[in-house]
Amino acid sequence: MKRFLVWAVAGISLVTLFLISPITNLASAEEATRPFCAADSFCIYADAGGKGTSLTYGKDAKPVLTYSSLNDQVSTVVNNTEYWACFYEDFYYGGTTIQAIQPGNWHDLASLSTKLDEKVSSHKLAKSKAGCFTGYERCPNGTLCLFTEVGGRGEMLSSKADLGNYGTAMDNKVVSVANYTDKHACFYTAYNQAGTLIVGNHTYGKYVVLRSDSTVIPDPFNKYLSSHKLVTDADLCPTSVAPNN
Repeated sequence: MKRFLVWAVAGISLVTLFLISPITNLASAEEATRPFCAADSFCIYADAGGKGTSLTYGKDAKPVLTYSSLNDQVSTVVNNTEYWACFYEDFYYGGTTIQAIQPGNWHDLASLSTKLDEKVSSHKLAKSKAGCFTGYERCPNGTLCLFTEVGGRGEMLSSKADLGNYGTAMDNKVVSVANYTDKHACFYTAYNQAGTLIVGNHTYGKYVVLRSDSTVIPDPFNKYLSSHKLVTDADLCPTSVAPNN
């Protein structure tokens, strides 16, 4: 009986080793192929497998809104920071595709579902994965910021005063807003704080974003804003009507 128990224990040990060894070997293989990147940094590489031209960024480095080198060339990312590394297909955190690389991880971009291999144009670090999908933090305190994409992403126009004409840079392009001023922002579809939108039986005038708020502009105002005014009380928003631009 004792001999049987000894063999039974030995058999269990062999099974345990058989189950654990492949996992251990896989982990070792992964580490062996992991491209080098310094601690508390994240690195980008032009070629798969962490080869080719590379750039290294410390965890406290400023976000890169426009790539001057390796634009549309990044193939591998190694993230050795405690933050999420966020990569975007367009400048200013723009584009329809975002790739978030979790802390302590690395990937060849071609192997991921977003397929951003050789398509990355800007990046930043974020404390959470959700932080990769917003760019409102670019707006300074005391400032009203307009963005061409949802969540404060895309190109930005900042202002601390009334604007009667957004010009070609932002006219009819505003998709989201961060109002970090101490006033409410009244938005209009025409120049000089005027204009209306008619949709079916409804006529829409101003759209208001309260102080300290950040939001995506809803329909029908989305991509139809041309001017704004800052007021201490939302009831003070001008209501004059003029032809749309």
